Amino acid sequence: SCLVGSEMCIRDRFRHDAHNELAQIEECNVCHHVYDESGRLVEDESSEDQRCSDCHEVEASGKQPALMQAFHTNCKGCHKQQNKGPTICGQCHVKKPAGTN
Repeated sequence: SCLVGSEMCIRDRFRHDAHNELAQIEECNVCHHVYDESGRLVEDESSEDQRCSDCHEVEASGKQPALMQAFHTNCKGCHKQQNKGPTICGQCHVKKPAGTN
């Protein structure tokens, strides 16, 4: 599910194409990274056919960060570096009005 409370999220789905166009990201592996067995980034590989939760679980495992930590490091880190996009809690973690799903 999508936590982003902006135009980047519709019906709890992250809008990859809209995000990438706005952020001028052309290569999937900018976000969808792949690491080898020793923990090194594989530069030209991409995991765009997988969800983040396919690799990142609720709890960290070895060198692999937990899902929320991965989002905070990768997404929020990029937003801070680019000085664009949500960087504070309430911009992504939006409470839904009572009685809505």
